Amino acid sequence: MPTKHPRKKQLRSKGTVLSNPKRARFAPTKRQQALMPRFYRKEEVSDVDVKRVVLPNGMRLISERVAGSASVGVGLWADVGSRQETLSKNGIAHFIEHEVFKGTEGRSMREIMRSIESRGGMLNAFTTKEHTCYYAWTRTIYLDEAVNILHELALRPKFTERDIARERSVIIEEIRGLEDEADEMLFDLFEQELFGSHPLAKTVIGTEKTVKSFHRDDLLAFHKKHYSPERLAIVASGAHSHDVFFEIAERLFSKEPPSKRKVKNTPEKLSRKVVHKTVTREGAAQAHLVIGRRSPNIYAEKLAASSALVTLLGVGMSSRLNLRLREEMGLAYEAMAFHSPYSDVGCIGLYAAVTDENIEKATNEMFKILRGLFTKEISSAELERTKEQMIGSAVLSMEAITTRLMRTGQNEMYYERYIPIEEEIRKIAALTLNDVRAIAEELFRDETALSVVSIVPKN
Repeated sequence: MPTKHPRKKQLRSKGTVLSNPKRARFAPTKRQQALMPRFYRKEEVSDVDVKRVVLPNGMRLISERVAGSASVGVGLWADVGSRQETLSKNGIAHFIEHEVFKGTEGRSMREIMRSIESRGGMLNAFTTKEHTCYYAWTRTIYLDEAVNILHELALRPKFTERDIARERSVIIEEIRGLEDEADEMLFDLFEQELFGSHPLAKTVIGTEKTVKSFHRDDLLAFHKKHYSPERLAIVASGAHSHDVFFEIAERLFSKEPPSKRKVKNTPEKLSRKVVHKTVTREGAAQAHLVIGRRSPNIYAEKLAASSALVTLLGVGMSSRLNLRLREEMGLAYEAMAFHSPYSDVGCIGLYAAVTDENIEKATNEMFKILRGLFTKEISSAELERTKEQMIGSAVLSMEAITTRLMRTGQNEMYYERYIPIEEEIRKIAALTLNDVRAIAEELFRDETALSVVSIVPKN
């Protein structure tokens, strides 16, 4: 069931329904309001009605009612990922995400698997560096079943030694499988090198050594520490009734006692670090290359500008990176820009997969593309195309209930409020050339601040 691993403090209203959560609400300027009609029409996105409840034990319930939808997605987020682990327990959050599907106090593994899938729906989970999520997508008439199964998975796992031993073997095979995928291995290596001793340097899946060391007591202790209600949020997005969802969720989660020991995600200090590293691999058919650096965190005011810069550089067929490396030079089948913002820092850069003999040429071209941000400055027309691309992507993504669910859940975990799509669009529409040029200057003008990490075939 589990997929491969692809918060600022708020004053809460205990036990009350908030139709319009007001924390850090975005107030559009007249200029931003004037820009909206050029990029977006209100009828393009279904109307939504959002309500939010915080139970006395700290558990958050968010209900997003989407007009015209015919299904419901339900996701339960835990404020725990690989960054909360010690080095000796690296991978335990991901291990728990897998292990809960083996059985709960009320259901066997087969009953869990059939609970949603036998009705045509989907049940799954994933772990990131900062969060764990369990989610279901189903017909609205099975909302009760979806909330119940997520409650059991998150808060009633059995963790038997027999199941742990079996899942340990599965995850070790997953680790070995990832080692066969050079691109996956490269991004883990890049973040390990870039973040150094920072908690974000740890991989989500862990290592064979750490996974082999996990036992039932380890899982129970980690689960008890991090799966308390004040660190959880459950979101429903779709055609459901607010009242029905809140009644089901409150009945199940209100009885959960809050933790007596608070867990804080404190920002960690980062020293300046630039890396130039090449790793050779037996049996590799291609060379994989990343050029990048640390970037602002997810709360930064520059986030929209950073996203625009990444889109312009390497998102889609018309990006600078793809046009140059693939279409004009024929160097790479796959080339892209990436941006991974976390709660206190992020990383940003360019990636390409090329033949071994072309890695030096590709590296030079990628640096030229970054220099081109200054020698061939971003034009008004290019920025307008980029903004249109970003807004179009955001609008089209709202067609899928599961995408809405993920967006709403992530916003709750990071910002503790619902962010309307219109707010996101206004920020993109209001971007200026100065905004994007300034973030380009900050991130890519100084080439000595850029790290280069590559994996190449062993001759």
